[in-house]
Amino acid sequence: MGMFDTIQLHEPFVCPACGHSETTLQTHHFGETLDTYRVGMIIPHCPILTGILLETFWCSACHNADQASAPQLYVVIWHTILVAVESERETAEEKLASVDRLDLIEWLEQAQREAAKWRRNYHSLRRDLERWHEYKVQAPPNDPSSPEAKSFLRQLFMPDDEIRNAADPLAAILSRHSPDEPPELF
Repeated sequence: MGMFDTIQLHEPFVCPACGHSETTLQTHHFGETLDTYRVGMIIPHCPILTGILLETFWCSACHNADQASAPQLYVVIWHTILVAVESERETAEEKLASVDRLDLIEWLEQAQREAAKWRRNYHSLRRDLERWHEYKVQAPPNDPSSPEAKSFLRQLFMPDDEIRNAADPLAAILSRHSPDEPPELF
């Protein structure tokens, strides 16, 4: 079987044999790097610059019991950018012919939004971890009622009560920063 890459389908594809809905498509066409791609992404290991690749659909529910009748899907590539995955060759050809600047701008905007989101998430997680580390390393004031213990700056840069009072502070930090969607396997 070997390694494969995954394409996130824009709309779920329903298996004609069993009716199961799939949101991803596995392919061996893109260099087998275990990457996940979606429409608008550049595929660095694509074997063609522009064209349509034929891919056999594999259903995770029925496992395509009848391999001979497994549906074929058409993966549309334009200048190494994943444009679409279609079930009809004619629709795939139309998508290939209709790529324009507005599509490129939309894909670029989506990529920039996702990059900004990841940056914010990273910095937020790092800030919480730094605060926890400083809190643990810094010696606590001997007297909790002292001005040093009540100082505004100490309170400002100390982890909040939820983290300080947790049985497992690292688990509390990780829980606070859980991803919106499950992480990819690789």
